[in-house]
Amino acid sequence: MDLRKVPYEEIAGLREERLESFQTQLFPNFHMHLAQHAEPFAITEGEETVGYTLLLFDRHEDHEHVTLIELYLTPAHRDRYEDAVDLIRERYEPRAFLVRTDDCGFETALIAYGFPMEMSMSVMVSRTTAAPGAADNLDLVPLDYPHLRLAHDLYSHARGLQETPTIGELEAAMEEDLIWVITQDRHPVGLVIREESEGRRYGLLDILAPHVSDERQVWALKTAGRQFEEQGLIPAAVVDGRSVRKIAVFRAADYFTAVSYLVFYDPDAGRPHVPVIDRDELKGLIEAGGDLLILDVMGRDHWERGHLPGAEWIDYRNLSRESRDRLKDKDQPIVVYCNDYT
Repeated sequence: MDLRKVPYEEIAGLREERLESFQTQLFPNFHMHLAQHAEPFAITEGEETVGYTLLLFDRHEDHEHVTLIELYLTPAHRDRYEDAVDLIRERYEPRAFLVRTDDCGFETALIAYGFPMEMSMSVMVSRTTAAPGAADNLDLVPLDYPHLRLAHDLYSHARGLQETPTIGELEAAMEEDLIWVITQDRHPVGLVIREESEGRRYGLLDILAPHVSDERQVWALKTAGRQFEEQGLIPAAVVDGRSVRKIAVFRAADYFTAVSYLVFYDPDAGRPHVPVIDRDELKGLIEAGGDLLILDVMGRDHWERGHLPGAEWIDYRNLSRESRDRLKDKDQPIVVYCNDYT
């Protein structure tokens, strides 16, 4: 096997073949964004092109980090995934590998290496077209100018400032009918967001309604889903695999997890991964003393009711910005806890 950097057009047919091989023919937006910035390589055997890979190069002043975004081999060569991974590791030493759970040959090869793995995103798909049922005083209406500031505030609360679109971006989404407002007694209480997706069959939904009951969120998702179905699209969603409540809401709306995205890390390439520890291990670390920073990322009300000895509170809504400002010692061990994982 060999690798050859090629123009994107040379592997476009193989990417289409890969998409068609999946039962859930959907590439979420986050994956498409990564793929658009990755560099394409053909995998060859003699004169024959037998597959391709997409490598994302994150270049720094004196080094670069490489992430493998996609790897595909044609059906006649699907027993060669380990050979392909060996070749790519030897040439470019990728620190991380992004893989779908329905990408069986590639996933199995990475499992065989014993690489550490973390859950990333899950793709959930609607099973039924059942009507949402009656919901007193609830409505779902297109975003309009009077609700722009509310939409901005809800984004900020649910996703943090860094992931919040500007007012101008919200206006553009409004013009394309990509955002709906959930109202209760005509008072706005949340948002349902429609997103474009590759795959021709699916429409993506997300819900931002942190203070709305699960039952009302389910009603909003089913109502928005019916609008997709009227357009001939299957409602789907891309949910953070660690978002326990949101996954539960989509399940209650009769969605199932069709595929998940996993990230495998290659320790030999120097890519650290984030381990999970249990309560007893953490208790032992606290009792042993030493230079350990404990961060509580639950809400302020939880913090004020009680927290672990020596812990510091950090607002999870602004976690990226706060961590850059406050966590200066890159070598200090850090334990982060919330109400779902330790």
